[in-house]
Amino acid sequence: MQSYTNRNKKQNLLQDGLLQIILANSLILLLTSPTLERFEVENLFFHIMIEHLLYLAIGFLNASGFDSIIKSFKSSSSNYRLRILKYYSNYLALNNKFNPFGLITGLLFITTLFYWHIPSNFDSAIVDFNTHVLMHFSIILSGIFLYSSFKMVSRIQLLVFILSIDKTMGVLGFFLAGGDSQIYQTYPLSVQMTSGFWMIIMMVGIDLLCILLILKTFFNSTPK
Repeated sequence: MQSYTNRNKKQNLLQDGLLQIILANSLILLLTSPTLERFEVENLFFHIMIEHLLYLAIGFLNASGFDSIIKSFKSSSSNYRLRILKYYSNYLALNNKFNPFGLITGLLFITTLFYWHIPSNFDSAIVDFNTHVLMHFSIILSGIFLYSSFKMVSRIQLLVFILSIDKTMGVLGFFLAGGDSQIYQTYPLSVQMTSGFWMIIMMVGIDLLCILLILKTFFNSTPK
């Protein structure tokens, strides 16, 4: 019975991992379609928020998918799979030692996002194809960094981290919505103002959701 349960769990891990990787690569095909590429040029909010969040999700899903697949190698009779599992276990040990609480990968994640949202860097990525590809690739990589950090923090720490990123987005939204100056030269001022408004709405929605989850976690952990 125990053997059947382990085999079933291993099969579920493998299937979950493959599904996550398939979903991630399907998102790449979707985001690079001509329709969404055109929409990206016309809509700043879609480009800077929705599309970048989806590219983050691609990195996150790929990392999570490979993690599940490698975990499914436990109790495998294949020397090749066991060797991969051993190397991955060594990597996790190093990650725990040199990346406490996901601080290093968290900083890499924040630095990457901050770099590409600096107006001059963002505008360069719009007008130059190679820089544009580099921006999206590095955002996918930052999604992998994000997964590495999320594995090493508690739920409350995770929600606080999301709220801090959310606040940064909100500050940018206020600057864009104010319409005092054209921050991103590749988009008209009216488009920037509209995008800023929707970023503020999105920030409020994320705030409310995180607060509800924090309260739920707090009350669930309170002794009855």
